[in-house]
Amino acid sequence: MPSAWSYFVVCHLLLFATPEISVSGHISPELVGLDALPVGRGTGWDFQQLEDLQALQSIRWWYDWGPSSNPSALKFASEHNIEFVPMQWGKWGIENLTKVIDLQAKHLLGMNEPGHQQQSNLEPAEAAALWPAMEQVANKMGLRLGTPSPAPCGVQCVRSSPFQWFDEFFEACKGCRFDFLATHIYTCNADALKWYINDCKKYKLPIWLTEFACPNGDHGPTDRQQTFMSDALKILDMDEAVERHAWFAPRTSGDWLGPSASLLQADKPKLTELGKLYTQYPGMGQKQNPGQQ
Repeated sequence: MPSAWSYFVVCHLLLFATPEISVSGHISPELVGLDALPVGRGTGWDFQQLEDLQALQSIRWWYDWGPSSNPSALKFASEHNIEFVPMQWGKWGIENLTKVIDLQAKHLLGMNEPGHQQQSNLEPAEAAALWPAMEQVANKMGLRLGTPSPAPCGVQCVRSSPFQWFDEFFEACKGCRFDFLATHIYTCNADALKWYINDCKKYKLPIWLTEFACPNGDHGPTDRQQTFMSDALKILDMDEAVERHAWFAPRTSGDWLGPSASLLQADKPKLTELGKLYTQYPGMGQKQNPGQQ
């Protein structure tokens, strides 16, 4: 599956590359120049076991696909300069967001993989109709607001191309506010990752890669993961357009991602060799958000 997925990703990049697009009205005037946190390496995980977060305490941020997280994890994070980023996963519950978002939040992520029928499953126009409510929450709580996060989709898709989804969404939401662009990519090919990031730049928004990993399967070699991660981090850390990125996930298994993608050992809160690479790779946390260097 990994090689097939990489082929699928590359084909998507070639087939759906489109001319550069400027998204008008996307930056909130009151948030321009805001003292944003340094760009950081993060992950997506629920951290129900505090020891897992303690093992990964070198990361700069995390999210868990919801508006709040484990209270003990939030307390530990606030003491160790780790940011939790809330998400509005789908279309339900936006009216309650201000009641459940952690008061220390600085950012808000939009809907998760709307182009996938098995994820938030939203037509671009449907997401655009929900966006004024997202803006109200972000404005009220002083949050930077990220777009929904479409990703390349192989089966059961609203749109197979994230760029097609984005194009239709931005067309339907002219004048809406977006402070950064969120998206996902799964590939074991660092060149495909670079092409994908470069194609995302057409929207002229800071980029958050909120899920990325190498789908290595049940029996994929660990050194393949380490090679991809090293190459990927060089790309992401050096690219000024990329504000943040999040490896998925601390623990992985099965015939798609496979256990070799795990940052943590399966049965204990200890870093794998890949986890050590992710949390200790040179350059971590050095790059600043645009305008903060």
